[in-house]
Amino acid sequence: MHDMIPASGARRRVLLCVSLGLLAMLAVSFVYRLQNPSLVVEAPRRSGMPEQRDGGMDPEIGRLMQHLRDNPNDAASLVHLTEHLITQQNWDAAEAFAQRAVVAAPSDPQPAYLLGVVQHNRGRHAEAAASLERVLSMKDEASVRYSLGVLYLYYLNEPIRGIAHLTAGLHDENAPEDLKESIRRELEKAPLPDGAPSAPGTPASPKK
Repeated sequence: MHDMIPASGARRRVLLCVSLGLLAMLAVSFVYRLQNPSLVVEAPRRSGMPEQRDGGMDPEIGRLMQHLRDNPNDAASLVHLTEHLITQQNWDAAEAFAQRAVVAAPSDPQPAYLLGVVQHNRGRHAEAAASLERVLSMKDEASVRYSLGVLYLYYLNEPIRGIAHLTAGLHDENAPEDLKESIRRELEKAPLPDGAPSAPGTPASPKK
């Protein structure tokens, strides 16, 4: 999906993968899941560092670990390492380094965003929502509004809050059209509480 903060080269590709991973694992679109099966398969949780198929450690992770031994508060390296661990679905290690990144760069939205990704994948959806709310307090982003909307609607049973986030994302003039279309679909399916008005831009529910 769309990067929360500018990046380039290999890091942009990793951020893209992370963003797609969160949206895919939150989304309820069956077609999207069929088109991106690798993004919704949950690997068994593992402790320790990830390994390649030949049994060796990922060289980029090894390089980052070595760098962090000498520079333990390097926020950029902590974020980069967390991104790699997320793409390998090593949630234990990813959470540990995401937490360190949040401490090292408390005003940067990216560590809090990555922590939310990990918390969601570990089934701690309320904590994930809190982390993404923190992201919004630093940088309002339509893609984060979308993720929060789906979290509140489908994981936390708070449809009013979910609809509010989705509606805000839909009205974000900087949101790309493909993201707006995803938001519209979720708003159309949103389980509205009895007596609640339909969200702006969505068809009203038929009267019974």
